[in-house]
Amino acid sequence: MPSSQLSPISREILSRTLMSLVTLACLSASTQYVYAGPLIPRPAASQVGLERAWFAQIGTDPARSEVTAWTLHDDCLFGVTDSGTAFALDANTGARLWVRQVGKQGYRAFGPGANSRFVAIVSGAKLYLLNRDDGRLMWSRDLGSAPGAGPAITEDYAFVVMLTGRVEGYDLNDPDARPWYYNSRGRAYLRPVTTGEVVSWPTSAGLLYVSSATKLGLLYRLETNDEIVAPPAEMDGNLYIASLDGYLYSIDGLTGNENWRFATGYPVETAPAVVGKRVYVSSSEPAIHAVDTKSGRELWDIAGSNIFVAQGKSRVYAADSRGSLQILDTETGSILGTLNTAEGIYPLVNEQTDRIYLVNRHGLVQCLHEIGADKPLRHRSMAKAKLKKEDDSDVNPFGEETPVEAGEGNAFDEALEAGPAEETPAEERADEADQGENNLFDDLDFFE
Repeated sequence: MPSSQLSPISREILSRTLMSLVTLACLSASTQYVYAGPLIPRPAASQVGLERAWFAQIGTDPARSEVTAWTLHDDCLFGVTDSGTAFALDANTGARLWVRQVGKQGYRAFGPGANSRFVAIVSGAKLYLLNRDDGRLMWSRDLGSAPGAGPAITEDYAFVVMLTGRVEGYDLNDPDARPWYYNSRGRAYLRPVTTGEVVSWPTSAGLLYVSSATKLGLLYRLETNDEIVAPPAEMDGNLYIASLDGYLYSIDGLTGNENWRFATGYPVETAPAVVGKRVYVSSSEPAIHAVDTKSGRELWDIAGSNIFVAQGKSRVYAADSRGSLQILDTETGSILGTLNTAEGIYPLVNEQTDRIYLVNRHGLVQCLHEIGADKPLRHRSMAKAKLKKEDDSDVNPFGEETPVEAGEGNAFDEALEAGPAEETPAEERADEADQGENNLFDDLDFFE
């Protein structure tokens, strides 16, 4: 029937239907490669004393690419996708600093590790070093074998674990230098953790290895009653290690001497988080335990919480088993409120400031903070994180003294020795390869 023969009401219904279809088609076309994801509503955030500082969208093709890792380092958020794209955001404003394709497009990237000058990423069987400020490629080189995880970097070295359990150390200032090799028992699937003075990594054999980060040599290894499946945390010269045996261990980072151990009663599969004089550890009950870093005494625990998120002036933020954000009282651990989040939204663990970062795999990131807290409350600076040194005349940095059995003050085996293995593979320089012309996201804008 011609539209001229329709009643006025029918024509109005038809007109609105066509407009809706056109609008829907336009929206589908405009969001084909950008997933905007659900944001926390401002009224919902304000009800629990929070406000949104900013949000941003890293453009991804949801059918082909996802963000697989985020790293917070001081005032920058770094991330990588499973198609080999790396990016950097200003953690205080959400502004895009740079986006770069690393390695061959379509190859998954691992990392990133960051220091005050560089960002290190593994893609394929290569290590890539980028300029922190603009993402410019400084150099790349072949790894000795198949990597098991992304790199950790100090100011001078990058450390990469291989699936075989071997760790390779590369001089950031000399891409032609011969690598360091550390051999360990078991396979390695987790990125190493470095504090500037030492570097540590767990293996599938239930061992945590700790080596010097400034010169070649293993210091000691820790063996607990079960596997260690999460990286350790560090604060004021001490390492905090969680194990599937249900214990949280505090040890001196340089000597390996045990300070204390705390029993959660259940296996621990996530890394502990240290803020100030507290270490937060999540057990599989699920529950979060707040423990005094000096004495190992439990301050409180709260059932139903899966992971520590951040700490403000008087409140602690955690995620529950459903992914919702819990607001806890710092002194008692009692629940003050809950903020529901959409499916697929998850928080980043932030030991450095009071900011709450919520992300999803499609590149949406939003930053929340307590109402009125316009300036970040900083708990630590990653650039200054450094283990305390003891008198060299009294401490052997390679731990050659006779080991003490577990339970007698030292939980570790005797020190191991490591040395160079085969010649390193042919290196590849790429000083001229500033991949700015291969930026897949130049036409994608950030939201204010």
